[in-house]
Amino acid sequence: MSQPSPETVEVSCPAGTVVGLASEDEGVRRFSSIPYSRISAAFNDALPAPAGQLIDATSPRPEATALSLTTPASARPGSDLPVMVFIHGGRFEEGTHADPRTGAAGFAREGVIQVQVGYRLKLPGLARFPDDAPSHFRAAHDCQLALEWVQRNIESFGGDPTNVTLVGQSAGAALALWLCRRDHFRGGFRRVVAMSPAFPRMTYEQRKPVLRAALGKPLTRAALNNAAPTRVERGYRRLRTLYFTDMALGPAPLDPSELAQVDIVLTSTREEMYRSGAGPDGHGWGELAMRGLGRRMGLPLSRYRAYIDGVRALDPGHLSGRLIGDSLIRRWVDAAAEGAPGRTWQAELTAGRRPLHHSDELTPLFTPGTALNEWLVGYCRGEEPGWPEYRPGRRVLRADIAGGGCAVVEDPLGYVRRAFAG
Repeated sequence: MSQPSPETVEVSCPAGTVVGLASEDEGVRRFSSIPYSRISAAFNDALPAPAGQLIDATSPRPEATALSLTTPASARPGSDLPVMVFIHGGRFEEGTHADPRTGAAGFAREGVIQVQVGYRLKLPGLARFPDDAPSHFRAAHDCQLALEWVQRNIESFGGDPTNVTLVGQSAGAALALWLCRRDHFRGGFRRVVAMSPAFPRMTYEQRKPVLRAALGKPLTRAALNNAAPTRVERGYRRLRTLYFTDMALGPAPLDPSELAQVDIVLTSTREEMYRSGAGPDGHGWGELAMRGLGRRMGLPLSRYRAYIDGVRALDPGHLSGRLIGDSLIRRWVDAAAEGAPGRTWQAELTAGRRPLHHSDELTPLFTPGTALNEWLVGYCRGEEPGWPEYRPGRRVLRADIAGGGCAVVEDPLGYVRRAFAG
């Protein structure tokens, strides 16, 4: 039997008339690739999209800098449903607001509106210029404009603009934390889930000479706007090859003391970047790789021995993989939990005896009926996280998402802090 075709549905809001699709069999309404900004040139700051437009949101356009949202079919103005704004990861190089794997229909059936945000990637999103304000990155500013669009328009779709949860994973989690900075935070969300936040180990200014050589052009807004996109892409790829265990560009450095007083849940997976270290670890070269890469990854020589002894006690077969994950992700999880002025909670996710690598938590997070998915639905509704705050006592939830239960443990990332703290 053929499935019924979705019917068009219109929502009038300050942005204009948005035409989406209503799926009767799924019980949801989808509005795809809504433009929230106007970008005059690739390296220019975006402006808010003009209001009062007729917007065709019936088809995804993954290449656009836009947002997509999914609501229950019954959502109407005044429904005051909780809203989850999701910022995707992908090393600031890939990912889209139109990813169909984010479980949007499942959240909608639980009464949570999901908004997926796209932003500019690579050099258009992360290059900085002399006239940029401190800590300004276009990728983060794009997300800021998307959050402002949500504040202006989400009531018309049945959402509650005072109950917005910002969720990010990997690079998206880094952007979520960046938007918590006091110089960025504008009240567009009430709480945050930052899953495996990944930041580059060096700032843009530190990598600027290498990037200039890779591009062969001045690093000015005018020069990059006038450059052929293929040349900009080739230059970025040259830069990228030099940082194979890192992100080439991204917002940095994170200073948790500069964050606003926002509730933040921070998570990491137990085995994060084991896949990245599989080569040397698989050949028994893990310690040798650590000696070669440690300083490049921010591990001082004076702390090397204590760190490697701690890592060997945890998992002697994955020394290299743990170093990559600790330096790229888990040090920032610990730093934010330690230094953020607001309330923080930390969780370490595991999968029983199986490894839980970076991004492996996304499938259960977006799958209805799993414990992780049910937790996120409850958190978006305004429920407390369900385990003790990180401070005092450095208490962390160790949660087996494969069904092995949970336990509160004390300071599992202490060895990371002792190795990487400034």
